[in-house]
Amino acid sequence: MKYIKIINLIIFLIFFGLAINYYFSVNFISKKEKSRSDYNIFLTKYFDKIPIIKTEKDFKQFKDNSEYFKKDLEEKSFWQLLKNK
Repeated sequence: MKYIKIINLIIFLIFFGLAINYYFSVNFISKKEKSRSDYNIFLTKYFDKIPIIKTEKDFKQFKDNSEYFKKDLEEKSFWQLLKNK
């Protein structure tokens, strides 16, 4: 059982070392920068194709809706409903 743990530890250290070396290699960094620049170019082209909707409305203008929210009928309270029964 001890030999299996030691072999697994060695395999993990080799894999981890290879992954770190590849992550900091010049080849990987150049590929990463190229893919990011290509994606940035794609996004700028995509955003340029989206049409912009221009409106003349002033959305900060206040509208008085107090007439709409006025109650026409007076509602009975809970205790008044209980008294009627």
